[in-house]
Amino acid sequence: MSNTKETPKAISAYNFTSQSGGKEAITRILQAYGFSTRQALCDHLGVSQSTMANRWMRDTFPHDWLIACHLDTGASMLWLTTGQGSPTTKIINDSGLLLQLKEISNGIYSSSEQVRYDACLIPADSSAPFLVKFEKAFYLVDEFKGEINDGIWLIKLDGFLSIRQVYRLPGGRLRVENGPASFECTPSDIEVNGRVISKTAFTE
Repeated sequence: MSNTKETPKAISAYNFTSQSGGKEAITRILQAYGFSTRQALCDHLGVSQSTMANRWMRDTFPHDWLIACHLDTGASMLWLTTGQGSPTTKIINDSGLLLQLKEISNGIYSSSEQVRYDACLIPADSSAPFLVKFEKAFYLVDEFKGEINDGIWLIKLDGFLSIRQVYRLPGGRLRVENGPASFECTPSDIEVNGRVISKTAFTE
């Protein structure tokens, strides 16, 4: 038997304890899937509300959910676990990134499924991209929480979702374009759910 002692190696910088960081990690998992509620994540992972509530309240680091999310969506494991880097650096089987596709019908999300999307078409600074089908067109949307400016936005007005061109007017007012039904309002009148990055429409 050799008496040679192994040289101690440096401790890994990625040794994640189970007792902290859970809320932030779960929030990133929601972003990667494109879910807006923890209940949607429960349904997808097949876990109970009590399990989710327990991990959230105790700030338990969700090692198993992170692995499932990485394999499902191709999101960067470094980003999922630490928040560092880009969330969209990984591609599954070189065939695209899995994004949530939501269809708006009668002002609400009528369906939701996962589809593959070319990661090269997603800006590197996107935080939580997803797809929306609305009025015979497909939109790449990024979650947005902040001050609305000129652009195309996924908005909710009086509880109804739609995608509209919005302009910022003097005095802090907004103009929402909707053909003959265009109108002006204040930022507090509408809820911003996302910023449209691109649009794909098909000819008749």
